[in-house]
Amino acid sequence: MSYTVVVGAFAHETNTFVSEPVTRSDFQERQEYLDGGVRENLRGTETAVGGVIDVADEEDVELVHTVSAFATPGGVVDDETYDFYTDRILTGVRDHIDELDGVILPLHGAMVSESHTDGEGPLIEAVRDLVGESIPIVVTLDLHGNVSERMVEAADALVAYETYPHLDKAETGRRGMRLLIRAMENAISPAMHFERPPMIAYQPKAYTPDGPMAEVMAHARRLEERDGVLKVNVLPGFYHADILEMGFTVPVVTDDDPDLARQVSRELAELAWEMREAFVEEYPKPAEAIEQARERAADLEPGDGPIVMADFGSNPGGGGASNGTTVLREMLDQGVENAGWAIMYDPEAVDDCLEAGVGNRVTTTIGGKSDDRHGEPIEDIDGYVKAITDGRYVNTGTSHSGQGVQNDIGTTVRFQCGQDDSMTVVLARTRASAFDAEIWRHIGQPPERLSMICIPSLIAFLGDYEPMSSEVILIDTPGTSAVNPARFEYSKIPRPIFPLDDLDEDAYPA
Repeated sequence: MSYTVVVGAFAHETNTFVSEPVTRSDFQERQEYLDGGVRENLRGTETAVGGVIDVADEEDVELVHTVSAFATPGGVVDDETYDFYTDRILTGVRDHIDELDGVILPLHGAMVSESHTDGEGPLIEAVRDLVGESIPIVVTLDLHGNVSERMVEAADALVAYETYPHLDKAETGRRGMRLLIRAMENAISPAMHFERPPMIAYQPKAYTPDGPMAEVMAHARRLEERDGVLKVNVLPGFYHADILEMGFTVPVVTDDDPDLARQVSRELAELAWEMREAFVEEYPKPAEAIEQARERAADLEPGDGPIVMADFGSNPGGGGASNGTTVLREMLDQGVENAGWAIMYDPEAVDDCLEAGVGNRVTTTIGGKSDDRHGEPIEDIDGYVKAITDGRYVNTGTSHSGQGVQNDIGTTVRFQCGQDDSMTVVLARTRASAFDAEIWRHIGQPPERLSMICIPSLIAFLGDYEPMSSEVILIDTPGTSAVNPARFEYSKIPRPIFPLDDLDEDAYPA
């Protein structure tokens, strides 16, 4: 039997501490595919939509594509933009309601709009209102989603990434689509429950290959072996959102057994709560981190990979400005050589380099121009323009942003500065993440040949960079994506919550 399924992908990770709203142009800058353009651009890619298409092609399911829109994490999505994309999805459902068998929504889970602190819940509810109770709805989510009651009540099943860095985006799409097909076949009747232990997991500690999250995820996979358990999700959440829905959640999907879903969810949430102190850590500040990196770099042998560092606070993948200067300034002050920093969002510096031209020297000011939270601008820095590109490249690595995905970050400059001009700074007009190391190669700098690299990121960069690195150093820096939640003033999140508040072992389960 052939099925017809509407697909609508609309994803944004909203940092409510960023003052500038996100508009449609931000989505168009990163990814906006409409109708047939969705399949044309995402078929065969390591994305959730790509995974949905894979299974649909295998199982002869007709997909009705409405939109696939994704913007770099940032501020609150304005209502006009939110309504534009949600209306496209709802129109697709409406127009095909007579032949519709199911709906799959690759979302994020941490979207906030001007009118909705829970950006996904109202969309799923609106789809449910259109299709009724008999047509199944499956929603795929980012591991950093803030799951709400509305999402769980309106969807038949939530299916979240299992890895961070997110290397299973396509597989998550496949999991979600296979589950939807089983529901359309009436082979299963999904039931859900989720628990929310009162804790914040520092984002780097959500790293799934190792540490506490690896242990929690391993137990989740064991729980999925129980009869009747369809999916066990673990979402540490996104604490750069000051909303009531923020938090660590464990949504579990079973086959027509809400009691089992509650039991499994509670068991895993209790494990996370028992391990709560392992999800908190202190990291070195810039001066200490660069000194440590210099010492390690001095001992590198030919063929060794670079020391790879992360500037937490400037991370555009979490809403940071991508023009933080605290680490770059320290690298310059300590005279590091054969080093690189990418990506620095600075349209003004790009313009200065364009005016100078390739091969010419230029004095400019770099970074720190968005606000006063990411460090002061580095003024009157002298260097030369090594290369200028159009910023178009395709991900080739095992990266968080998906292998095979096309990037178009606009005019990009390779700017050489610092000690003997041996510091490579990648300047761009777009606030974008350097998750895939192809960013370096497309400007003529093989990253493996550098001694030291800094990426504004938390953990997502490790997918492509850790395999080439000799060592990884994570740096506690200021900014709207800072790692320590104590740096932020919250007024809406659930309180009390660990580690911001003193909670004893009996605080959960209450």
